[in-house]
Amino acid sequence: MSGPFGAPPQPDGLTTTAEFVAALGSVRQWSGRTFRQLTAAARANGDTLPASTIAGALGRATLPREEFVAAFVRACGLDETESARWVAARKRLAAEMPLSSGTPGDPAGRVPGSPARPESLAPAGPGDQNTPDGDGPDRDAPDRNALIQNASDQSAPDRRPLRPASRGAQWPALVGVGAGVLLLLLAVVSVLPSLYGPQPGGGTPGPSPSRVGATAASDRLPSDGWYHMVPAHVAGGGLCIGEGRERSGRTDRPLAVQRPCAGLVPDTFLRAVGDGAWQIEWHHPVEGPGCLTVDEALKASGALIAPAECMGAPHQQFLLKPAGSGFVVQPLHSGLCVGALYGESDMRAGAEIAQKTCTGRRDQVFLFRPAPAPTWTPR
Repeated sequence: MSGPFGAPPQPDGLTTTAEFVAALGSVRQWSGRTFRQLTAAARANGDTLPASTIAGALGRATLPREEFVAAFVRACGLDETESARWVAARKRLAAEMPLSSGTPGDPAGRVPGSPARPESLAPAGPGDQNTPDGDGPDRDAPDRNALIQNASDQSAPDRRPLRPASRGAQWPALVGVGAGVLLLLLAVVSVLPSLYGPQPGGGTPGPSPSRVGATAASDRLPSDGWYHMVPAHVAGGGLCIGEGRERSGRTDRPLAVQRPCAGLVPDTFLRAVGDGAWQIEWHHPVEGPGCLTVDEALKASGALIAPAECMGAPHQQFLLKPAGSGFVVQPLHSGLCVGALYGESDMRAGAEIAQKTCTGRRDQVFLFRPAPAPTWTPR
């Protein structure tokens, strides 16, 4: 049994789905393996476990399927005995859930190749309401029984038919509508001048200063291309964001850290993905491409940032907000700010990068300096 620290987390005593999913995340942390490494380990075990499946199962609030649990804990380094304990714990939780929850048939953590019911035949359950792209149940949908009752009431024989209003009654309504339209036009005319600021010398009005500022800010955004990502608080020290390891030695996985810009690996490519969001890609000459990712899509301050397979997930996309000569980088899923794990005072090479509570300090401001394209061919 492998693992960097002592005994692995155990499933004993887990009483809710949320506890079970969180415990699976703890097993992954205990293993010290990235999603890509877990995929490779599963393949070596004869299992199929894509990184996207792992991320989806650990990010949902529904109980993963048995075959996922077994393949996942084996990929983390647990033996068959430990794997059986986790599967048994999963069965126990599933048996304790009400049938209306739909959990036993939930698609979360489905391992490719396992049978699936057609969407049209699958009953809606919590797994359908908590998908990342779902909006949950339609609370405003009309009640079907109420509609049927209303229709029957309208077709009842003793219901008095509505009589059309007389023509004379229409004129006051038309006059009222006309007055409303006139008032609306007057309001629009009165508001239009406020959208434009007066020009010195009586020139042609132009956009107000606030609108000019917004336009200038959008013009400042970088274009797609190769960059050195430089934390502002170490910009004078020749440090950029590149690949490193945890200084504590807790794990040996690649992380985003401060390191010398000279001979920087991997190369960083900034790519706009729409709606004002950006993807920060790492192109490694050996490992290939990946995207900077907030660990396990956590929303808490202190979550580390590491490369992972690009999946277009919100915890792999960032907003760039102009700040001085640089940008504040905010993970799309959390709204926190990317910066040095231990704050502005940590100016050493090797300092880990994490999402943190926004402070406005210089360790949370990044310069994107154009860099030459790599001489090797990205995979």
